[in-house]
Amino acid sequence: MSSERIAKLREEIDRMKKMTPEGFTDEKQAASYFQEKEQMIENIVKTLETVDDAVTTETEGVKDAVKSLRESMKHLEKGARQLTRKDAEAEIGKALCAAWTGDRTTLGELKCVPNLKSENWNNPSDFEWTREKGFVMRKKDTPVEPMGNMATNEQYLINPIYESIIMEDAAKKSVMMNLVSHIPMRGPSIWIPERDRGGVSLKWLTQYGAKIEGSKPNAPTRKELKAYTLAGFIPWYDEFEEDVYADLGKLFMSEFTESYGVEFDRQCLIADESPFTGILADKNAMQYVIDANIKKLSYIDFRDAEIKVPAEERKDCMWFFSESILNRITNITDDEGNPIWRRPGDSMPGLVDGYRYQECTLLPGFSEVKEKTPFAVFMNPKRIIHGNRKGIEIKRFEDTTESLENGELFMRFRKRDGFMISRPKGNIVVMATGAK
Repeated sequence: MSSERIAKLREEIDRMKKMTPEGFTDEKQAASYFQEKEQMIENIVKTLETVDDAVTTETEGVKDAVKSLRESMKHLEKGARQLTRKDAEAEIGKALCAAWTGDRTTLGELKCVPNLKSENWNNPSDFEWTREKGFVMRKKDTPVEPMGNMATNEQYLINPIYESIIMEDAAKKSVMMNLVSHIPMRGPSIWIPERDRGGVSLKWLTQYGAKIEGSKPNAPTRKELKAYTLAGFIPWYDEFEEDVYADLGKLFMSEFTESYGVEFDRQCLIADESPFTGILADKNAMQYVIDANIKKLSYIDFRDAEIKVPAEERKDCMWFFSESILNRITNITDDEGNPIWRRPGDSMPGLVDGYRYQECTLLPGFSEVKEKTPFAVFMNPKRIIHGNRKGIEIKRFEDTTESLENGELFMRFRKRDGFMISRPKGNIVVMATGAK
């Protein structure tokens, strides 16, 4: 058993040897990168301390590997160059052009790696580029070997540092990305244990040797979170050549972040078809039904909706609705004439009936709310789980109707994500209009 655990720790260290970033766009990104790596190293060290019966030479080998990894991180932290925004855009544009022309040398130098499988995406840390052998796969304790004929491969995962830059921009376009829970996915599917409040049963023992009565704690359930592929297409023009790398990178980032940010919010809030279901369409969420005429919305509706959520959950909840719904709310007062809305200001968030709120353009506007229309939700956004299968794939794509009919070509980008709502029953309230 000890040898197996030691082997797993070695595998974990191997996985951490990802492609070394050459720079960061700002201190925040660099700090986040090194903090993540240090946390992973600490977890390895703590696990190693529990392996009591391991052979000394085995544990010392893992300790040496951890020490070496820490030293390399320190060296990287001191030597990493500061990438300007223009640098990042130019390098992303250069990677796009290289993927378009099949320039594997440039792709390798930019630390982009081939993506050989359609469902189980490759881990970028498993590959590296050498001028002598081209793309090779890292193998434990064996010499790396060339990956063979790459002539038919046209899809590549971009450098993870570029991905971080792009996703930071996407978060600025999204309401939900900075609010939900994010879970990394190393494969296409993971099982998540769900335990609600009261998971541990506590008993007072009033005397020595007292009998412990049997009890059934709130055991966790396990739900499968699957990642599916989201694809987008950006028209490609012959003018995208070397002298416009920065412009091309900027265009790609703008198109990707704008569309992805909106789609991320859609899957969290209003999606009602395969593969995911947003919170407004979730049948397990509690509903609070108001009058069929939304103009009769009152402060009582907010109070009664909020009270449906247990107090321990309610403290982390916030309201989500559209801008035009908020415009209506600003005119609502309680029985004493006090407004239920507090304007944001002086570093204080805006509040509705004492709870924070977020305006979401995807949610129904005031004029769109008819009979039986869900239009607002009261929840802790951490209840929404985003499975992040890291990797943005790019590929020259010609198999479209526009390509066949009009000769129009596209750069395809793909990303894999999963979305799941954790225990909406008893924790999330959707406000909707009733029937006349």
